[in-house]
Amino acid sequence: MSDLWFLILALSACVILIIVWAAYYQSKALINPPNRRKPLTAFPDQYRLIHENIMFRTADGLILRGWFIPAQEESEKTIIVLHGRGQTKSDVLATTHFLRDYGFNLMYFDFRDSGESGGANLSTIEYLELRDFDAAFEFLKKNKESEARNIGVYGLSMGGAVAIYEAAHRTEIKCVVSESSFDSYRNVVARYAWLHMRTFYFPVVSLGLFFVKLRLGVDPEPFSPIYHIAKISPRPVFMVVGSHDELVPLKNSQGMFKTAKNPKELWIVPGAAHGKCAEVGGDEYKKRLSEFFLKFL
Repeated sequence: MSDLWFLILALSACVILIIVWAAYYQSKALINPPNRRKPLTAFPDQYRLIHENIMFRTADGLILRGWFIPAQEESEKTIIVLHGRGQTKSDVLATTHFLRDYGFNLMYFDFRDSGESGGANLSTIEYLELRDFDAAFEFLKKNKESEARNIGVYGLSMGGAVAIYEAAHRTEIKCVVSESSFDSYRNVVARYAWLHMRTFYFPVVSLGLFFVKLRLGVDPEPFSPIYHIAKISPRPVFMVVGSHDELVPLKNSQGMFKTAKNPKELWIVPGAAHGKCAEVGGDEYKKRLSEFFLKFL
């Protein structure tokens, strides 16, 4: 009997160690994703866009790099364009540069550990990236005073989460387009773990989130869009989501839209997967985004 109990205890200890290791590994993959940085794939010159190379420093000392693309004629309206996790500014340049033709200046930059920006393999899917936006916003206000009299924000996925939080806390932002944004940090991590590793929320993901909190020294969950989107009102928010988004299920996006206050708009792009609304939406995508910014910015 004693040998049986010893075997049970040994097996239990092994299972616990495996769970703890898996959770810690997951937390490391979330904060320090391997091979995350990718090269730029598109440049303003490809679209014959006059541009200025810009750079600025974050509060924690990182150098971020981007582009400022002026409108064809002098404009006091600027849209800050934010890319998603694992992307670069070139990814969103390809799908949003058309907005310049409607009289908007466009500002792009790479978040930390992305594209041409600094950062030593560190990503938080929003929390630290808020510092990057703060630095970009202050650069724009200080160096482009005339062009920054009216500011709108477009964000894709992680960029959409950043856009919602910042608009909720910066009244200077006139309007927001959030595309394929998650509602909750906890939800998107759990969904990612299930899609890529078939990992259940309890106990591995929940313990992994605990390790994330320990490693960052802060809980990222309270910064999630679901807790802040209602604060954007009375300024407008336009949510663009794909009907076939596996990472951010439609019910989550609809729940966040319900939480938002008027004026608000939701466009569900039929057949679009995560981050593919521009590709699937085509001319209708360009029409809806340009009309929103023309109306509210």
